[in-house]
Amino acid sequence: MPRRSDARLTALVLGSVLVLAGCAGATQPAEPAPSPTHIDLDAWDEETSGNGIVLLDATTARATVLTAVREAGPATMTGTFTSGGRALTIDVHGSSEETVAQFTVDGQTTVVVSTDGQTYLNPTAATAGEAGSDRPVGEFSCVADDDPAVTRWGALLHPLQALAEHTSDASALGAPSDDGVDLILGADGTQGALRVQTQGPALPVSLTRADAAGSLQLEFSGWGEAVDLPDLEAAAGC
Repeated sequence: MPRRSDARLTALVLGSVLVLAGCAGATQPAEPAPSPTHIDLDAWDEETSGNGIVLLDATTARATVLTAVREAGPATMTGTFTSGGRALTIDVHGSSEETVAQFTVDGQTTVVVSTDGQTYLNPTAATAGEAGSDRPVGEFSCVADDDPAVTRWGALLHPLQALAEHTSDASALGAPSDDGVDLILGADGTQGALRVQTQGPALPVSLTRADAAGSLQLEFSGWGEAVDLPDLEAAAGC
């Protein structure tokens, strides 16, 4: 089962800024923004060179990606977290408002569903045992958002939360290639990278991250696709 430390692994906006200063309507020029050094600005063409994510510094690029994710709505997030020779398989479809998250360890799958302000849990025997022996196994029941059987999965419950958690140490942008660019994580990329589209909205393609707790590999797709909810009519304890 994932440890508490697992949680650690757990519309591009480019505008012109006018800085006005002085008195009696006097205007002073703003300090020029630093030019990016990882691309050839002379070769840049707004019509053919993409969404402009590569022109940003790491902090602004990260904020731009999170905004694009928030505006895109639901997405599919799949991947694995590996630690100590054991693997957690992650299959999540949703957003911060509605999500279906499946977590599989040793062939047993726990399902967490959040919709209309209510959280539902379909646990494995191990998960149910940790949360309380009266919790039904193999069927959904209503649980609180802060139930340990839910919070144990940390930031992996939906794509936006996962991305916000696991890219907070973004430090630089790599050189663009193949309609994408890497947002480098940690000093000199020591923690991994987030691959971001350079065409269309600045949406993530994949996230690779590793630290002492283990390694996380996530892929993102299906932006804007509706969430397919399971049958929750007979959920217990609601």
